[in-house]
Amino acid sequence: MTLIKEKNNSIDYLRSIGSVRDTTSEIFNYIKANGKGKYFSLNLEKMPDVAEFVVEKIIKPDYPTTNDLAKIPPHGRWQHLDCLNINRMEKLIQTWKQDPTVDEIEICRRIIDLFVFSVLIDAGAGNAWNYFESETNLKIGRSEGLAVASYYMFVKGQLSNDPKNDPYKVHGERLTKWDLQKDFKPSFQISNENEMAGLEGRLKLVVSLGEALVSNKEIFGEDARPGNIIDYLYKQRLTEYESTTIDLEQVWEALMTGLVTIWPKSRMLVEGQPLGDCWKLDTIPENPDFIVTFHKLTQWLCYSLLVPMQKYGYKFTILNTDLQTGLPEYRNGGLFYDLDVIQLLPSVYERGLEKTKEIETSLECAYEIPTFEPHDGAIVEWRCLTIGLLDYLLPLVNEKLGYELQLAQLIEAGSWKGGRVIAMEKRPKINGGPPINLLSDGTVF
Repeated sequence: MTLIKEKNNSIDYLRSIGSVRDTTSEIFNYIKANGKGKYFSLNLEKMPDVAEFVVEKIIKPDYPTTNDLAKIPPHGRWQHLDCLNINRMEKLIQTWKQDPTVDEIEICRRIIDLFVFSVLIDAGAGNAWNYFESETNLKIGRSEGLAVASYYMFVKGQLSNDPKNDPYKVHGERLTKWDLQKDFKPSFQISNENEMAGLEGRLKLVVSLGEALVSNKEIFGEDARPGNIIDYLYKQRLTEYESTTIDLEQVWEALMTGLVTIWPKSRMLVEGQPLGDCWKLDTIPENPDFIVTFHKLTQWLCYSLLVPMQKYGYKFTILNTDLQTGLPEYRNGGLFYDLDVIQLLPSVYERGLEKTKEIETSLECAYEIPTFEPHDGAIVEWRCLTIGLLDYLLPLVNEKLGYELQLAQLIEAGSWKGGRVIAMEKRPKINGGPPINLLSDGTVF
């Protein structure tokens, strides 16, 4: 089965997973041919150095043998929830397995419930915020901190209509009633000493998720749970296969259809409908209104949901998972910037520094980190380059390893972690913050 859309600017095409690699590769190939775009220069001669760094300093210390490489999980939210080598998810799942009223399919629904909420609140939290986990006495920042915070909201029943008797669920109705003071700030431990970037935007996304779940009963069921998507997909299964089989594009269509209303109305509209993570970019002079799509939230959701959907419940076989791209976010993109594959053009860099001086603290200024808003061409071009460079990096890494990693494994064990490691080396005073600062509104991932 294939749902490949014809290349054009229709809403169906621009929402498709295929449009992401199509549109971003147009930009990447233009920059590759010219050595620079409108915002960045590109030096592919540095890519062997990146491959060397990722293999020798990042992957091999963690996965020294071929048997170890085979165990690299695909990039997903599961690993963030289990950060610091604490098996929070497995412990929770074992609790459910001991309950005779909870079957395998309900276990899968519950995992999906948690993962969808956890991914949704995963916009950059900033350099200052962290979550204190009282069970371990640890402070956890950034994406992992957000994941662990979401885990405790879930297990305490804060996302359920019936927290006392039925805590392990996410209900759309409950999310629509989320309040900044009563729910959001206490759950994320926000205070004057522990501030989070993009607070209002993140809360709006939670409420919008609730509204999307409630209004899409065909996909999310009468009780408006993210996990009910597995029952919807089971009904759509491809009957020509012996195993319970679906196509990645069916998962994609369900997520894009079910969650379209979560995107801010300020985002790009096509045919009067919001497209989400989709932007105009003027890199190519002949086509200054070129539209590129990233759909990073939906991709991050897809990556995160595939493992539980394959491992639990209906145990789907999922076709065409290679349609997904690398994730265009600051860890993957920062790896290439910090290792000098890409550099901001001088005038763009100076413009970004001016923005930093307007809004940021002395530490960011000390590191001379440029700042841009999400729609700025510098950010959009950076994200296009990130997707193209991850595709370029994969065969270089595999040649060095003598092993065929999938792109999702490279991101998990190599590029994402590598971006964080090199950032910490270069910018320790801001806890390994990115080389380019995105002015987060809590909705850009």
